[in-house]
Amino acid sequence: MATLPRILFLFPHPDDESFLTGGTIAAYAHSRRAEVILYTLTQGEASRNAAHLGISPEEIGKRRMLEVKLAANILGVKEFVQGEYPDGSLRDIDLRILEEDVTEKILRFRPHVLVTFDVQGGSVHPDHITLHHIVKRVFLTMKEEYPFLQRLCFTGLPAHRTHHWPRKIFGIPEHRLSAVIDVSAYHHIEREAVFTHVSVRRDVEEHNYDEWMFWDQEYYEFYHERFTPPVNDLLYGIDGSL
Repeated sequence: MATLPRILFLFPHPDDESFLTGGTIAAYAHSRRAEVILYTLTQGEASRNAAHLGISPEEIGKRRMLEVKLAANILGVKEFVQGEYPDGSLRDIDLRILEEDVTEKILRFRPHVLVTFDVQGGSVHPDHITLHHIVKRVFLTMKEEYPFLQRLCFTGLPAHRTHHWPRKIFGIPEHRLSAVIDVSAYHHIEREAVFTHVSVRRDVEEHNYDEWMFWDQEYYEFYHERFTPPVNDLLYGIDGSL
């Protein structure tokens, strides 16, 4: 049986995977076009929803860990890793520690494709931006020595669809979009995963402008690659035999 290509999604918080890339993960995992690995670096204990629910940061962190594990299972993730870094404080950690950690995950899972936030982190959350730079630096360091590592993808929302929103979102300019993935066939799976994140339901209710969490397309920029028009596959041109 042929070995499937592998995609490693790296995000700081529980729910990042479902809110922004849930359709993509489900599309590749459930169609068995790729093995999907998810690494969530924090427990999400700094969520504003802890005070809203009247619980401690420690308690909401425990809840969110359970929620992301369940969501990963729903989406079809083959391997899930939960990190223990402090939520909201990735920028305060010795960046060499984070780089060594991401390097270890890449060597363990040997992904062909990496996916993380774009340079602005969408909502400019410092954890999103910090992880973007960590993953990019590790990718550049490793890609020449390890041929299996072939692509770095940044996920985000396109600027042309978000510019009118009441909350400022720093979207990806249209000319930088490399891939637009049709996820319409996997909405039922994506929706189940999104609503598994019960402890942050208020974020869905207040910030899902234009129902963006359930759009028919999800958007990506490939690092140092350009395609015109955008391709429809994160694995476009990838050699899955490596």
